[in-house]
Amino acid sequence: MRYLLTAVFFSIMINAQENQQKKMNLKLKNELTQIHRDDQIYRELIQPNVSQEQREKVMKEKNLTKEDVTDRIWRLMDEQDDENLKKVEKIIAENGYPGKSLVGEPENKTAWLVIQHSPKIDQYMPIIKTAADHKEIPFRLYAMMLDRQLMHDGKEQIYGTQGFSSHDGEKESEPIIWPIKDVKNVNKLRKEAGFDQTVEDNAKRLYGKEFVFKNYTLEEVLKFGGDKKTEEKSLNLELKKELAQIYKDDQIYRELMQPNITPERKAEIIKEKNLSKEDVGSGLTKKMNDQDRENLVKVEKIIEKYGYPGKSMVGEPENYAVWNVIQHSPKIEKYFPLIKKATDEKELPFRLYAMMLDRKLMYDNKEQIYGTQIRSIFSTKDGKMETLSFVWPIKDPVHVNELRKNSGFGKTIEDYAKDAGGIEYKKYTLKEALELQKKK
Repeated sequence: MRYLLTAVFFSIMINAQENQQKKMNLKLKNELTQIHRDDQIYRELIQPNVSQEQREKVMKEKNLTKEDVTDRIWRLMDEQDDENLKKVEKIIAENGYPGKSLVGEPENKTAWLVIQHSPKIDQYMPIIKTAADHKEIPFRLYAMMLDRQLMHDGKEQIYGTQGFSSHDGEKESEPIIWPIKDVKNVNKLRKEAGFDQTVEDNAKRLYGKEFVFKNYTLEEVLKFGGDKKTEEKSLNLELKKELAQIYKDDQIYRELMQPNITPERKAEIIKEKNLSKEDVGSGLTKKMNDQDRENLVKVEKIIEKYGYPGKSMVGEPENYAVWNVIQHSPKIEKYFPLIKKATDEKELPFRLYAMMLDRKLMYDNKEQIYGTQIRSIFSTKDGKMETLSFVWPIKDPVHVNELRKNSGFGKTIEDYAKDAGGIEYKKYTLKEALELQKKK
């Protein structure tokens, strides 16, 4: 009888495991495994303790040159982060947050990791909070993202998880632990959130055994001086916060236009902006254009006062905000020299300059260089609206993928066209493109 009960018990256990696997999306699990690998691979190379063997292995896997590793590693990492974010946003739109019950562990942490490395923390924070509340991800991950959001907003963090340092494309500056709101009770809060290290021990884990933790105030972060060679001393936290809001305003209506937006996120934006059905439908483009004009007025005042607010002034990703607003404005020609200067001084990634240059050339009816711009031609046939989207003509299509790689773009022109516009790349001449424009 005992053996029969044992057999029944194991039968129940096997059936339970099989049912759990049926619920689990193994295809998505494998996709997230690869995304996690892609998120980490360039970050491996910038670790001070990476072995020469591992460095060579990564270089061979990603087909990297020595110049890629020294001069372009940050550009390559940023481009990979952008690509990962698009994949994760698509996954969330189709599945909601891919948590433990859907993909198991550790793949349930992948989407969190990609969002944590993106400029869209504010957008996805509610989804991360819900996932943590439902135990689809550990609460400590939500705590880390909350800390990062607070740091990006120029506010004190709660759990002491975020360090800060800047990079100039080759090396990082001396790090600090971002100011903590309640440093006396932070270790108690950390324990309750699921962290197994004190803030002091975690700081040493991040920055080495010799690192001495100090809780700076926000005011001290702004007033660093003396021989401390860090870029934190010039951070303008008030401006950083303003630019974070401008960036959010720049993106919010564009987000509503995305075909893969989730119903929950759509409802959240509609409520936040108090939009009517007409606003979301026929009035959405007007709303976006009005917001773009408002943003441009703000940005022009900022430029007049500070010059270009780049990485050394406001950190990342807020240094992208002004570029975004100008890119969406009719004043590219006026501010293009400023963007070029910011790029030369490493205040902006080179790929952003390349994208604006391509757009400027397209607006001037000239061939683009890097293949970043897609043109859509709208026409009416038999009373129906038709759209033709194509990559604007490229000056040197034979070598464009080499140029893209050297400029920090991770995708070939063919893959970019497919992912960005869902189109098959076709080489149009400038004459053909101009003729298409005349027929619109």
